[in-house]
Amino acid sequence: MAGGRQSQKLCLRQARQAATVTHISSLPDDILLQIFLRLPSLATLVRAACTCPAWRRAVASSPAFHSRFRALHPAPLVGFFTGDKHNGLPDFAAAHRRFDKDVLAVLRGGDFNLTSLVMEECDDHVPLQWRALDCRDGYLLMKNSSTDQLATVIPLARQGPDYIDMPPKSYISAEQRGKLFSLDPVLR
Repeated sequence: MAGGRQSQKLCLRQARQAATVTHISSLPDDILLQIFLRLPSLATLVRAACTCPAWRRAVASSPAFHSRFRALHPAPLVGFFTGDKHNGLPDFAAAHRRFDKDVLAVLRGGDFNLTSLVMEECDDHVPLQWRALDCRDGYLLMKNSSTDQLATVIPLARQGPDYIDMPPKSYISAEQRGKLFSLDPVLR
């Protein structure tokens, strides 16, 4: 009989422990965000946040979390644009690691050949000659040396170009005319 009582007590103890087990969906947002900070990459965080609406809200509603995550997980180098031009556009050299699935997914999904900068001929049939001036936060600032036109492109999002006309030369003051003058636009 003593053996039966001990097994009953053991079953009751296990039942009480099972009733107090915390499920991951009941964790408060601050604990959940601490767990998410330990994920290896932004792509992994996005996949985790898409698991359920509560997790997505927790990630999306915390600017402080975004800052901490970016500080702990710097963006990987995807590649760089070279000075070599192919069809009037700079070439992109991928710097991917063979086994990094996240970087390979970015390379597959982006427009790194800059196909959004359509190769048109000018009125005087001078081909467009684009060169990269600056790159920051996913934006690429391009200049067409044939037409003095600027464009911003976001290769990761396949967005752009947004064209910007250079100021006309008449904007240069009389005392600056004839002097070496350079306008070097940058992204801020």
